[in-house]
Amino acid sequence: MTTAARYIHPSNAVTYLSLLAGLLAIVAAHDARSWSLVGALIAVSAIADTLDGRFARLFARDERQRRFGTELDSLSDALTFGLVPVAALYLLLEFPSVGARVAWIAAALLYLVSALTRLGFYDLHHDETPGFVGLPTTVAGLVWSSAFLVRPSAAAATALLVGCGIAMVSAVPIPRPRGLGLLAFGGWAAVLIVLHGLGLRSP
Repeated sequence: MTTAARYIHPSNAVTYLSLLAGLLAIVAAHDARSWSLVGALIAVSAIADTLDGRFARLFARDERQRRFGTELDSLSDALTFGLVPVAALYLLLEFPSVGARVAWIAAALLYLVSALTRLGFYDLHHDETPGFVGLPTTVAGLVWSSAFLVRPSAAAATALLVGCGIAMVSAVPIPRPRGLGLLAFGGWAAVLIVLHGLGLRSP
């Protein structure tokens, strides 16, 4: 009898690393209340998400294990680039009024629904186009990591939630990064980690 444990496979280790970084980001928001640490950990998740497919292909897997890896990647993205930024924001932001908190919750729901819809859409249609349709969730994660450098206000975070949510489900075509584009994407994440690291060292 096949069990779920069969799919806990070393080929998924980098995806699990992304999940760990996301979990630690929430812990950092709650325990350390550190914008910089959260932002750096989200960028680590983005790098792991960029590399997980290449890492997985180093292992011999059957067809079901390959399909499971694809599903796991989307589930991980839903958490690390969907729920983690939202949870961290809620823990770090200061809301000036009840109305501001309600507006933020509505924007957060829009963002989460958009992220899940974006990932489900990608799973169904990724073989129909060489690029992406709508803002990829990994890019949204780096947008949040960038925003955490300036510690956005509740109003700015609400606007960014709405903007990223709309962008994820939009019809805007986005080329898949390859070669120099992929290097630039990884460089963006690496620079964010360095900048957040400098933020951790400053008083």
